[in-house]
Amino acid sequence: MINADTKICCLIGDPVEHSFSPLIHNAGYKALDINYAYVSFRVSDIKRAIEGIRGLGIRGASVTIPHKTTALKYLDRLDPLAEEIDAVNTIVNDDGVLTGYTTDGDGALKALEEVTTLSGKKAVLIGSGGAASAIAVGLKAKGVELVVLNRTEDKAKKLAKRVNAEDSGNLERLAEISSADILINATPVGMPPETERSIIPKELLHKRLTVFDIISNPRDTRLLIEAREKGCAVVYGYKTLLYQAVKQFELFTGLEAPLQVMESALIQALEGGRDATHFDRR
Repeated sequence: MINADTKICCLIGDPVEHSFSPLIHNAGYKALDINYAYVSFRVSDIKRAIEGIRGLGIRGASVTIPHKTTALKYLDRLDPLAEEIDAVNTIVNDDGVLTGYTTDGDGALKALEEVTTLSGKKAVLIGSGGAASAIAVGLKAKGVELVVLNRTEDKAKKLAKRVNAEDSGNLERLAEISSADILINATPVGMPPETERSIIPKELLHKRLTVFDIISNPRDTRLLIEAREKGCAVVYGYKTLLYQAVKQFELFTGLEAPLQVMESALIQALEGGRDATHFDRR
């Protein structure tokens, strides 16, 4: 029961209507019988939102697009990894002191390594935002040859330089996929309202490829559907969402997250076709 002692955590971003994060976190709180509640806030003014987190004593916040980089200047401290990639997806409030973290990279790599090995592989990463930055750092730490592509070439080159990626460019260089072992979509293309779109032409996919779409809703994005049709191994975005949420849960509560309960709640929602407006891509 929510009362004056309830610790509030939240998701801030725009959009948030499709988010499964409240479902995952609240399932964990219920399983451990702790007085926490998690809600979503659609936020356009990130400065005022962070002032609200501090002023209202909100315990923690998950940060999604488009605020993962713009939130930085309003925080008091940054975890070293968040500082390295210049983005956050998590804010923890310790008595008014706000610390930014990123759990995106760890979550994505854990999901990817369930399907394929990484060392010595070539990966093409599409995107250059906060999640892409976190994934890029993790891939390079695993010994992956990395090519960063983005609609805006300057952003791709900036990320590639930051993480010492081997190459970068704009989407005119998607043919790089033909020689890649791993393809990662870290853009919003494929999530609502663009669920019928894929950023990758189907003819570029090949059966030696592992295709990872970090979008969690829908579970079967057009990219993943087409990848399976071409014989590719696929990595579902909901796994990234789950694993990064588990790390957030532990940062917010100081307790070990009930992984199986949280995963079961998410899978049931995905398989049952529940309306995602009740519950993230991120």
